Amino acid sequence: MQLKSYLTHKNIFVFGLVLLAVGMPVSRFLVSVSQFVLLGNWIIEANFLAKWNALKKSKAFWAFIGIYLFYALGLLWTEDYTYGIKDLRIKLPMLWLPVLFFTSPQLSKKEYHSILHFFVGATVIATFWSMAVYFGLTKIKIHDVREISRFESHIRFSLMIVLAILYLFFVLIRKDIRFKIIYACVLVWLLCFLILLQSFTGIIIAGIIAFTALSWVLVSKNSAFLKIGFSLLVIGTISYLSFIISDEWKKYNNIKQPDYKNSPLYTKSGNGYYHDTTATSTENGNYVWSFVCDKELKKEWNKKSWRGYDSLDYHGNFLRFTLIRYLASRGYTKDSVGINKLSEEDIHNIENGFSNYAYTNTLGLRSRIHELIWEIDQASNKQNPTGHSLTMRFEFWKTAWHVIKQNPLIGVGTGDVEKALKEQYASDKTSLNPRWQLHSHNQFLAVGVALGIAGIILFLISFFAPFLFKCMHSRFFVFFFLIQFLSLFNEDTLETQAGVTFCVFFTQLLFHNDEYNL
Repeated sequence: MQLKSYLTHKNIFVFGLVLLAVGMPVSRFLVSVSQFVLLGNWIIEANFLAKWNALKKSKAFWAFIGIYLFYALGLLWTEDYTYGIKDLRIKLPMLWLPVLFFTSPQLSKKEYHSILHFFVGATVIATFWSMAVYFGLTKIKIHDVREISRFESHIRFSLMIVLAILYLFFVLIRKDIRFKIIYACVLVWLLCFLILLQSFTGIIIAGIIAFTALSWVLVSKNSAFLKIGFSLLVIGTISYLSFIISDEWKKYNNIKQPDYKNSPLYTKSGNGYYHDTTATSTENGNYVWSFVCDKELKKEWNKKSWRGYDSLDYHGNFLRFTLIRYLASRGYTKDSVGINKLSEEDIHNIENGFSNYAYTNTLGLRSRIHELIWEIDQASNKQNPTGHSLTMRFEFWKTAWHVIKQNPLIGVGTGDVEKALKEQYASDKTSLNPRWQLHSHNQFLAVGVALGIAGIILFLISFFAPFLFKCMHSRFFVFFFLIQFLSLFNEDTLETQAGVTFCVFFTQLLFHNDEYNL
């Protein structure tokens, strides 16, 4: 009898929300289970006429689901219905989560905070598991530090971490909260992990959120301790990042000029060196294409590695290119002598796609910053961007924009996105490896490809509507809105079920229940 009294539709609704909040950082299975719990409970609860009347009266609800309805309408001018239906299925949280929240009872303050606390706890657990992978305490092998994000892509995981940090910040500035030291320690841990994860999307968004929060604290808060403490934290972080970026830039441009006149013309084995004096690529200040002897490189490398000299490395780049860059980063000649100076660890690094020994230093941001500087330099010299996350995005954006220009009004339709992009890559004669000919990695361009300028306009209306409804009532909601908005420039966040579930779930949770008008 007692169990029956507890199993109310409201309690099952809250339980389903907790499952969903916990599942996003740690388990896709839990996310699936939570959907069955929530939708099953909603159907069994019935009372559909009252629910329909509630939806009809709500302008906010129709603003929320407008973009999904336009995607459904986009099937009318598409050819590939299989892809179109799949895309609508991926985006279903845009429809069912608003329906669920707009027709379910309001959460209590305790229930609301419990859901967010469970989310933060699950996010922390996910970071602990990632650290176990990082330190080799599991059987999972990683080739890049960002692969320690085991349950979601490192970018989406970084967005979850930023949201968890944001919530902890709002909890800490409340006067009536207990256990502030514990909350502060968790916040600092998540910040440190975010830096270790090396997701620049997450780090940049966290930086913008921190700067915006600082401005708000300075204007609206009376506590001198809070103002000074938070100012020192933000200014110190920005100063540190500025210093290491400047330092890495100087190191990158501190180029050692080879003395070709007084250098040997032949290797120790008597084979001639090759020098490309027109190539400007460098690694740690050493020119990549000087003192190269392909004959010796191929012979000696194939003795040491199971990955052939003419094959691809782990990241899909030509191993020859990775090897030569790595030797340059060490300051070795690209011949048998240079190969034999490599340690077994160096060999593994090259096989795994590390083109510079500095990139294997995964603690801190220096290696990632150095890599980004190199990518920008390569892009300025119009080199092939394959396998490089930043410069490949330029190619993704260019290709998507070309598709939009050819189909400006209503796009290619919901189902023809994949086909249109593939055809455009071929038409543009892209230098990208087919494996890396991906979608736009920009949500606005992704909408434009499918639904054209009309779709982008409707998307912006649908996206900004909740902000306009809520911005005067909840600063926490405004900051979360900013996290979402910034992520759309560097990722097509709403093109994956994990991304769309994260954005829509927390938008609905905060829109309907948030009390943090601080």
